[in-house]
Amino acid sequence: MAAIAFMTIPGLVIALVAFAVLDRVGLWAHRRFRLPWRRDEVGRPISAVALGELDVFFHGTHRHQQEQRRSSLMLRDEENDGAPPRTHIDLNAGTAIVRRPSDLA
Repeated sequence: MAAIAFMTIPGLVIALVAFAVLDRVGLWAHRRFRLPWRRDEVGRPISAVALGELDVFFHGTHRHQQEQRRSSLMLRDEENDGAPPRTHIDLNAGTAIVRRPSDLA
């Protein structure tokens, strides 16, 4: 009977929300007690991915946003890719160096 309830859209939403709560409680417990069977969180939690896909199911235009997020996670952002070496920003020292194009020669 429970399997039939989770096959409906309201049942699926309830199951995903319960899974999200369980995932957040597990994350809290891992941060507090360092549970050996949980990995360290690197990206988005699984519950956020599941709820994002549910949102895409109801709003078809969000599919492009999900695909853009996935592709931006795979691409590396290099500091000097395609840009002339005019600027250098040092966040640790709090300085930024900006050179005019005539100073490069």
